[in-house]
Amino acid sequence: MKKQKIREKWLRFTAETNALDFLERAGKFILQTESDIKAWKWVILSLHGALYGFAICACRSTDYGNIIHRTKKGMGIERLITLDKALSICQDRKWMGTLYGGKPLELTVSQDYSIKILKQSLRNNFEHYIPKGWSIEIHWLPSITIDILDVIRFLSVETFRYQHLNQSQRRRIKSIIFRSKRLLKKSALYQEILLAEESTTSA
Repeated sequence: MKKQKIREKWLRFTAETNALDFLERAGKFILQTESDIKAWKWVILSLHGALYGFAICACRSTDYGNIIHRTKKGMGIERLITLDKALSICQDRKWMGTLYGGKPLELTVSQDYSIKILKQSLRNNFEHYIPKGWSIEIHWLPSITIDILDVIRFLSVETFRYQHLNQSQRRRIKSIIFRSKRLLKKSALYQEILLAEESTTSA
């Protein structure tokens, strides 16, 4: 019997397509949050991956030297800089302005707070889950998600350094963010917060 040769199949990613995949996953899980409360966990994990990925794409140099940290011990292992460091570089007006179209990231107070909550209180606890009972009040998750989506949009399509995205991918990013924000603003959680704020203001 003749031996059949298996045709190789490859899964390929670039920094941009990896970040875009995270964003696409976030968009899909956002759609599920109204019917499945556990989908919020995957929204958080996916959003973090998208934010981190697009921050790296937005701030890197041509040789990637500024996004790599080389450890001093052992063999000098290369590690990717942290999300905080990447966002700090993205906010550096001098660095981001070295290319035409490169604009620095300017975070609002709300966006800065949302990033801290996403990373420290949410993603880190999910990613490095310590056996315990953990309850999360979820009414504020839509607002945090909207903040993060706005930052991702800026890093991916509103500033330019070395993001290798074609027009189709840029349209895809804009579409995911637009649809996700629209759905979040119509969600029961978001509307309940609005009503609570209005009643407090009118009281």
